[in-house]
Amino acid sequence: MDEEKVTYVSYSEKEMQIVREGVHAIKSVLFDGTNQEKEQLLLCLDRYLDPWFGYNLSYTSEIEEMLQELIVQKNSLAVKEACIQLLENYAWPPFSIIEENLDKIELKLKSDIDYLLTMNQEE
Repeated sequence: MDEEKVTYVSYSEKEMQIVREGVHAIKSVLFDGTNQEKEQLLLCLDRYLDPWFGYNLSYTSEIEEMLQELIVQKNSLAVKEACIQLLENYAWPPFSIIEENLDKIELKLKSDIDYLLTMNQEE
């Protein structure tokens, strides 16, 4: 019997400070950080992208592009799933980076990606 490893992700003032420092600090972690650092920052971004918290980042479109890039590049499944969730919750198609690189996305993510790309076509 395979046992799944239970993990959890949290963030701290460190990740909040990275978001407040701006797009370059975020990009540095998301593209050069460890998987754990990426996951912590992605969870923190949920707070800053969620309108309920009242933040209004001026660089949201740059974050959306980075999330798309992370999905099509070599990253852990957990990182990619977190990016998909953020796009699903706080962005709206079209997602051109994903659309142009569908062949680089794992089959495991196909149904999530299909949904993400067609969200605006729901009746």
